[in-house]
Amino acid sequence: MAERGIYVELILTSGAQRFYEGPLGFRFPLLLSGRAHLHEWYGEAAEVFRVDLEVTNDRFGFLFGHRGSFTCEWTSAHDAPERLTPRRHEART
Repeated sequence: MAERGIYVELILTSGAQRFYEGPLGFRFPLLLSGRAHLHEWYGEAAEVFRVDLEVTNDRFGFLFGHRGSFTCEWTSAHDAPERLTPRRHEART
């Protein structure tokens, strides 16, 4: 789905997944989890951001996905409101 013009993209791929809650932390077995492949780019011709997401599982194959586009408005920000800041911080290694 290539478009002409400036082409800037972001590609993210997930790997091992972990669960943390307080002192409890463990790795999720990939048999019970999925790998996400996200591709996001700006389509200059249509002036929209485009996204293509696919989540697969090694055993079950394709789980779900999403393909679409969106626009956004850029606003200046100086600091996040208190209601949006983390309630706690956990040390992780």
